[in-house]
Amino acid sequence: MRVLISAYACEPGAGSELGKGWNFSCELARQGHEVTVLTCGSHHRDAIERHAAAHGLPEGLRFAWHDVPGWSGPGYANARHIRQHYLAWQLTVRRTAAALLARAPFDVVHHLTWTVLRWPSFLGGLGPRFVFGPVGGGQGSPKPLRKGLPRRCLRAERRRDAINLWSRVDPLVLGALSRADAILVTDAATLRHVPVWLRGRAHVVVDVTAPPARRAIERPAREDPAILFAGRLEGWKGVHLALGAVARLRRHRSGLVFTVAGSGPEEAYFRAEAARLGLGEAVRFLGAVPHEAMGAVYAAHDLLLFPSLHDSGPHVIGEAFAHGLPVVCLDLGGPAIAVTERCGAVVKTGGRSRSDVEAALAEAVDALLVAPEALERARLGAFERAEALGYPAHVEAIVERFYQTPRAAARRLAAMPNGPIPPARKA
Repeated sequence: MRVLISAYACEPGAGSELGKGWNFSCELARQGHEVTVLTCGSHHRDAIERHAAAHGLPEGLRFAWHDVPGWSGPGYANARHIRQHYLAWQLTVRRTAAALLARAPFDVVHHLTWTVLRWPSFLGGLGPRFVFGPVGGGQGSPKPLRKGLPRRCLRAERRRDAINLWSRVDPLVLGALSRADAILVTDAATLRHVPVWLRGRAHVVVDVTAPPARRAIERPAREDPAILFAGRLEGWKGVHLALGAVARLRRHRSGLVFTVAGSGPEEAYFRAEAARLGLGEAVRFLGAVPHEAMGAVYAAHDLLLFPSLHDSGPHVIGEAFAHGLPVVCLDLGGPAIAVTERCGAVVKTGGRSRSDVEAALAEAVDALLVAPEALERARLGAFERAEALGYPAHVEAIVERFYQTPRAAARRLAAMPNGPIPPARKA
């Protein structure tokens, strides 16, 4: 198939949205499709061309560049106005896409990044089948779990609530959804933001992907368990809940160590929270860790504690699985459908206070650490989950389910030698 990928964020050797745009597109080309990636030239062209010169590109993969006229953009290191630049890019990219379509036919136009429903794409209705997503962002943090956060975090959460409400009637969002042939969402909360009359086109899919499993990792010998959080240090990432859980665990696991890998605006708050709980040297703040150095960090820990309040498809979960780390998360957003009981635990939040959730997180972690055989089973489950969430399987499923008309997809799936892949969930 000939596919035009819209990936504002796309860069080799990166994680998160940048890595998703790059890895998905490369894998799509490796599977034999002709892929043109339309991305932000001012942000990513230099890195992509350097990589291509040094390592080459998969056969069939090409790049096209679009820049916002008169505005090169803030970049990701100083991303204060990145959202405004993204919207300007989306508002101006349609003409570039139309020119590409005029020169060569495409079967599918796929909006891949960013993965937020309230940030629409305007590439539907150009002729080819239009796939939008997977996108998230419809989740909101439960109010009881915001307790204790700094006022600026609370203001940000209230602002997010208001923006999500507006997205339900935003004509730009509704226009993008109405022009999509397939709307892929990362969780049930985001699905509820899709208008009822369009939910026949909407599907919930797991948007957590994993690199190849690294079963040969040598883990350091230690007596006491080591727990990891990795991510940007913002209030909604739930580090305050993780610290509360660690404080409870330390009552009977005095040697337990908790590592926080990442930086962000709330680092000082989380450090103060750790001190308030008397955790002292039990908590280590590593600051920002380069993506290429994270492998050693994963290998030095036993599990990932990731109680985010509204993530859609955090790639840190897939990376943890690939390194054999079970994951404990909340039943909120994309992590809740990526993590299973074979590779971790999902903690319920409905009707629970902050204290209740912290206690439940501690209990879930303790259950994995209670015996070596329990942790080993969860490690094996993590490796298995990483293989199931790898880009080869993920891309193949997206193509089979959503790049074709439903009737053509049904015929192809029925002809597969191993039977059809499980159907996506619908509204």
